[in-house]
Amino acid sequence: MIYQIFRQSRVGILLVIVSLMVITPLLSDAHETEWPGKKLAAIFPKAKKFVQRSAPLTKEKIASIEKELGTKLRKEDQKPIFYIPIGENKKPIGLVLFVDVQGPRGVIDGAVGLDMKGKVVKVVVYEHKESDAIASEKFLKQFIGKGIDDAFAVGKDIEAVKGQEAASKAVALIPKKTLVMSYALFLKRKPKTDAEKTPQPEELPEVEDLKELMILMVDAYWEIVDYFDKGEGKTEAVAAAKKLATYAKVISDFEPTKNADQKEEYAELQEKFGKTLIEFAKALDKNGISDETRKQWDAIDVLIKQAHIRFSEKPIDLEEY
Repeated sequence: MIYQIFRQSRVGILLVIVSLMVITPLLSDAHETEWPGKKLAAIFPKAKKFVQRSAPLTKEKIASIEKELGTKLRKEDQKPIFYIPIGENKKPIGLVLFVDVQGPRGVIDGAVGLDMKGKVVKVVVYEHKESDAIASEKFLKQFIGKGIDDAFAVGKDIEAVKGQEAASKAVALIPKKTLVMSYALFLKRKPKTDAEKTPQPEELPEVEDLKELMILMVDAYWEIVDYFDKGEGKTEAVAAAKKLATYAKVISDFEPTKNADQKEEYAELQEKFGKTLIEFAKALDKNGISDETRKQWDAIDVLIKQAHIRFSEKPIDLEEY
């Protein structure tokens, strides 16, 4: 019964848009800049000069960015200044944004360079009150090559500095914030295809018996329960719902230990369960915790227990797994 979430695909078209930023004053207060020249040169050493662009955010843009980031923007974020590096051919080769985030011990100052494809080429951490390891090349090089489609999630696609998980999460927000703000202001996202609009199941797991499969299902079940209880871990919860839907397809491959003569009903029940989970995953991905998704999950929870009692020797006991 588990279905891992599908992630929306988004592609940035930096070349045209950033070129327009340089050629045409789409954003206010454009001028060439010498400050902070050394910091900029360290990010784009091949740049011949940098063009500065101011881009105040509207209330609508702020709301959109905060929704995608899952956190409030700092006051300083609301009037971002982008620095456009110009190469030898007098064309832009990327952009730089200086970004501050709140760490566990105070503000962390940083900067991010993006190339013309919207990929991270450099993340730098300047002043901070955390362990020096969060500003090390070993930690920061993990962000290079990542783009708007990446999670920047510590424990998932980013490995935290040992003993510095909270600070590591704060630093991971620096490139993520840069990308989300850049796309909200002037980068384009590729429209989703029909295939992308529907969550796609992961590969079916290889399991030997129903109990082994149930152990996998229970792990995903608790991911969703924890999300509703704590309000954190949306990405993991949607992934768990997708996994559950996938696992539902495998359940009917095994003979039910009880009411074995009703295998047809057994298979129909699992098919219905899988479809219900797919709809739940889509709603959870779109709306997070809401009255609708709580109602859907309550119904799924009831269905899980009803099916287990009907086709197993004893009522389900999630704690034993």
